[in-house]
Amino acid sequence: MEQAAEFTWNHDKPVPGLEFAGGATSVAQNILIVDDESSLCWVLGQFFSGAGYRVDSAGALDEALNLITTGRYDLVITDLRLSGTLSEEGLMLADFVRRFAPQTRMMLLTAFATQELTDRAQSLGVDLVLPKPQPLPALAEHVSRLLGAMSLAT
Repeated sequence: MEQAAEFTWNHDKPVPGLEFAGGATSVAQNILIVDDESSLCWVLGQFFSGAGYRVDSAGALDEALNLITTGRYDLVITDLRLSGTLSEEGLMLADFVRRFAPQTRMMLLTAFATQELTDRAQSLGVDLVLPKPQPLPALAEHVSRLLGAMSLAT
């Protein structure tokens, strides 16, 4: 069994792949991270906060819905399965975000990525479906591209 590479972060050095983070604007962009794994929310929150983004996180669908209805997010990064069951709350969240805040970009991170899931997610307005785990520099590049495209469109 192959082990995942351990992530160490030196706060004094720039993170590779984040040179263009935040798109073309000087205003910090808002990211909501939704995952039932609190350690992943923490790591991604620290990573993207360190890159200049404003980051909130939620561990459950109801918490995410509350944050979306009371805040403004440029990007929502969500897991597919939030309750540890076979349900697909991430797709429910994507559908809600697309109707409530259509300008918000959506990224789905999941260990269950398939072409069929990608097609369903995109039909609900998800911009990008990525398999878990994702290397942080690669994830940063995807975030930068999504938010950069948003900056160019607005």
